[in-house]
Amino acid sequence: MRDPREYESPLCAEVDGEYWFPEDLSGIGKNENINIAKSICGNCRHRTECAEWGITRERYGMWGGLTANQRKYIRRKRGIILPPEEREGRSA
Repeated sequence: MRDPREYESPLCAEVDGEYWFPEDLSGIGKNENINIAKSICGNCRHRTECAEWGITRERYGMWGGLTANQRKYIRRKRGIILPPEEREGRSA
């Protein structure tokens, strides 16, 4: 599986980064950003590969049109456990 930085012309690279981390927002702004991000991801040729990357490696942000909570649900169903988060140079 390729690192998303290796994708050829991903649509997410063409817009502001704020859309990819909607959990940093609250209320209407959060829902608006989620909808915009999902719309962009829905038209990207890397959507499936990016979603798999997010499911297997990312706790935060929008990956392949999936929110952090959606990926968490998929991980539970598949039995995928992410490694502990790093905090201050040590494992959590």
